[in-house]
Amino acid sequence: MVLAGCGGGGQEAGLPAPYFDRSAFGTLSALPASTDLPDRGSARYEGGFVADIRQADVTPTGRIEGGLTLDLDFAAGTTVLPVEGQLHGISGAFLNQTVAIDTLPLVPGNARLVLTQDGNRRTGTVAAGFGAELPLAGERRRLDIALDSPLRGRGGRAMAGPVTGTILTAPFTDQPHVLTGQFHATTD
Repeated sequence: MVLAGCGGGGQEAGLPAPYFDRSAFGTLSALPASTDLPDRGSARYEGGFVADIRQADVTPTGRIEGGLTLDLDFAAGTTVLPVEGQLHGISGAFLNQTVAIDTLPLVPGNARLVLTQDGNRRTGTVAAGFGAELPLAGERRRLDIALDSPLRGRGGRAMAGPVTGTILTAPFTDQPHVLTGQFHATTD
């Protein structure tokens, strides 16, 4: 957004739009699971997530949100394929401290696309787990975030579903901070 001609003739940039959009989540999560997925090619899905954080799943301790990028490759038949991607631009608050995380990578071996062929019906489900040890609220902590969704709508061009996760403090044996939320992503 550009403002001009306001007395001084200066310009002011607007804030970037958030990655997660609640109305988009509502629309995309209402789409049925796709039954006509492609049997070849690849697609990049982009979107966002939001998650509330609670100590031992009871006491509110923060909220984070950010962007999501997932790269999927499709293949013929029933198969399980790896997924590439990351969570990025994560911001919010945890224990009254600001959270700013550039990227949160996939946990190796913890992301997959499960494709199922049943006659002419072709469906798929994505599950992905992201995680790393990070300095959060002044301590070394382990942040893990998981999401899963069927591929939705015509040609499987969307996904939307739950976000779950935990934040554990080293030595990672205390009661976790539990994350619950939502995510959505689409491809062109």
